[in-house]
Amino acid sequence: MKQQRYLQRCLECDTVVDIAKNLPNQTACCPNCDQILQPGNRWNLRRCAIIAMSILILLPFALFLPLMNIDLLGVQIHASVWGGVWKMATQGFPYTAFMILLCSVVMPFSFALLVLTIWVQKWLRHRPRYTLIFLNKVKQWVMLDVYLIALAVAAFKVRDYAPLSFDIYLLPFVLTTILTILLFIKIAPKRLWNEFYPEYHSLEPDHPCNPTLCPECEYTFDERIVDGKGRHRCPRCESNLDVPDKIKLQRVWATLIAGIVMMIPANILPISSTEFAGTTSADSLMSGVLLFMSMGSYAVAAIVFIASIAVPFSKVAIILYLLLAIHYRWKHPIHWQMKLLHYVHFVGRWSMLDLFVLALMMSLVERGQIISFSVGDAAFYFGAAVFLTMISSSNLDARMLWRIHREHQKPPTSGQF
Repeated sequence: MKQQRYLQRCLECDTVVDIAKNLPNQTACCPNCDQILQPGNRWNLRRCAIIAMSILILLPFALFLPLMNIDLLGVQIHASVWGGVWKMATQGFPYTAFMILLCSVVMPFSFALLVLTIWVQKWLRHRPRYTLIFLNKVKQWVMLDVYLIALAVAAFKVRDYAPLSFDIYLLPFVLTTILTILLFIKIAPKRLWNEFYPEYHSLEPDHPCNPTLCPECEYTFDERIVDGKGRHRCPRCESNLDVPDKIKLQRVWATLIAGIVMMIPANILPISSTEFAGTTSADSLMSGVLLFMSMGSYAVAAIVFIASIAVPFSKVAIILYLLLAIHYRWKHPIHWQMKLLHYVHFVGRWSMLDLFVLALMMSLVERGQIISFSVGDAAFYFGAAVFLTMISSSNLDARMLWRIHREHQKPPTSGQF
């Protein structure tokens, strides 16, 4: 029996690949750039909905109940995710608190709720067009794994001031983080698009036309659907496909420049200040790293340095290089450029580590106590820089780099005599 096959255009390098159908446990990758075209070993929607329901049950315990506490002169002071956000918001730092709230509370709830909503829509026979679109957009902003590392960093930071202990509710937080990561890995939005919209057929391998790819739902098609304003639309998710490369690059440049501007006060101004025994010490990002080194916590100092200094600056440098490579059409190794772009996408969210540590410290060490902790002015600028550079990297289209690579690979045309 001849195996059925279909055409799929690669989202990264724009190559049209011939893929076999009905291989649920095998992964199909692009032979040109190794981008995953058809994910294998993914769970069905019912199992993902069960995981999402478990996350929603655990989240109130993980976010609103104490995760750790300190004993300050016989007084137990507890730290929770919500407690840190609330104290930061009520003590004069509402914008910084909002950024932490978004990544540690709102987005984890939204991600699990969207998965559960898709399952309900399937049960009600309703098309989840916008739910699937939102699902892809919120994934990069769910940062429970980053917050878990921030718990360890905050514990090292306060252990020299007062006895520290972890609460039993840390277990629901760890379980929620593990289940969220598992749901990230096992859910396949592309398969959900195919399941809910089966009438949008895949193209046969011998299809004569040059197909179009929708970057939103990864649908490869050859129809020409135009809206009332003359814009080319995806027939499945209705996304606008006529955004020119010039506009995309303008978005990347605008958010990158704004992020660089925000990084200047973020690294100059103090990000936190601690008052202990009548002595006040204000710490910038770099002085905080040096403080951990002076305490002998070299592993923690390395984590903070990588997340708060090395990653933001390297991310800006890489995005700037890739933009210049597109503008000047540099002939550099494309696979090396793709590795840099993947690095930017992976590490961008980890820069939020410092803000999560600040929120936990605000929850543990209140103003007016023997130990007084306050967030510095740099916190807002640092969070804004992280958000802007994440938006900048998400708008950088890898296909522009591949088009330049293919232009350099073409043999020169012979002149006419």
